[in-house]
Amino acid sequence: MTGSEPCKMPRKTMILIFVGVLSCGLILVLLFTHSASQPELAKLTAEYDGSCEEKVTEALANGANDVIVVRKSDGQLYSTAWVAQIGKLNSLFQSREGREVAIFVNSVPARVRMTVCGGGTFQFKRGPGPHTMSGEDLEELNLKPGLNEGRYVCPELSEVIPFSVFLYEEDQKLVVTDIDGTITESDVRGQVLPHLGITAQHKKVVELFDKMDKNGYGIIYLTARSMAQEEATKEYIFNMLQDLDGYSLPQGPVLFSPITFLSGLIAEVVTKTPDVQKTKTMNEIWNIFKSENNTRIEDTLVAGYGNKPTDTKAYVNSGIPLSAVYIVNPQGVLKNEGTGEVTSYEEQVQNIDTLYPSL
Repeated sequence: MTGSEPCKMPRKTMILIFVGVLSCGLILVLLFTHSASQPELAKLTAEYDGSCEEKVTEALANGANDVIVVRKSDGQLYSTAWVAQIGKLNSLFQSREGREVAIFVNSVPARVRMTVCGGGTFQFKRGPGPHTMSGEDLEELNLKPGLNEGRYVCPELSEVIPFSVFLYEEDQKLVVTDIDGTITESDVRGQVLPHLGITAQHKKVVELFDKMDKNGYGIIYLTARSMAQEEATKEYIFNMLQDLDGYSLPQGPVLFSPITFLSGLIAEVVTKTPDVQKTKTMNEIWNIFKSENNTRIEDTLVAGYGNKPTDTKAYVNSGIPLSAVYIVNPQGVLKNEGTGEVTSYEEQVQNIDTLYPSL
């Protein structure tokens, strides 16, 4: 898609513009009143009873995180959190709380159901934890390797929220990348220009990730954006950045901050701590891959790409070596944070088989 072509604005994008206007005044207040420390996420108890966790803020728009499932060498399945929400703006005249949500993956219904909590987020009605599906229930989904299409369905509210489930083997190698300012030329350009039909991506970044994928490396898109921005984000990655000079961003899990739109703004604008949630997400991914046979995170998460010191902090805090972290600036200069070597996406494309040899 070129800058001169018209772009149909997704419904969620219009909702987010409306939310942004309403949020401006609140954010100004929060700049003076919000504490620097965030409350810790509720810890799982030994016996999960299905009770909803307390939420401070409302989910304003629909959204969901993709799910990563790993088949260990012993055949057992483990997954990242199943996190989704129905926004208040999608259910203005009906209460969301207590509504039942069914899960379908490749049209196969999951045995376990979820419920909508007061703030609009989902939790399992039973199981190991509020966002954890048991290995037995995962097995019942009959997942195929790689991409599986999923849906959260809430019949009482007539809401269907699409998401993806990716099945990997324990020895899968992955590259993690931020989106705004890393794939896009800058944070602002990434948030604004795609809505105008302008791709605004760094030169050769699409080709680089395309070639990584063809060499056998999975790509994980890790962003500080809220789940409320899911539709616009996936439209950009998987529609706009496809078939550009013969190269496309590959399919892969898109992992948002599993928090509300306003909480995401607070973390990004007020406390400037998006690395906190990113580190938690990275740790969650590594926890389902590691085993007695797989003890080094860098053997699974082989590289991390970002554009800010907070990206470096998130990658390093999760255990990725500094020498596997690349930070890009708005001019497209790519720096290895460990060695200090300066390259570019274009140079990495030329050296793809050295940096990411075929698996």
